[in-house]
Amino acid sequence: MDEIYVAESVFRIIKEHRQNVIDHMSFGNVKSMEHYRELIGFLDGLNRVEQELKSLLDKQERSND
Repeated sequence: MDEIYVAESVFRIIKEHRQNVIDHMSFGNVKSMEHYRELIGFLDGLNRVEQELKSLLDKQERSND
């Protein structure tokens, strides 16, 4: 049960951070091309963490079956 709570919390945090970056970019707050690349890199990192967490949860679910 604790794993589910932690996973849901991490997914929520990832979603919030992703939306903050997208909003930041959408409202013209990107200062330079370097800043843009940093934001894209941050989004990529969030996506990777999310995928890894999903993969771990899938493995955990399969091992419980």
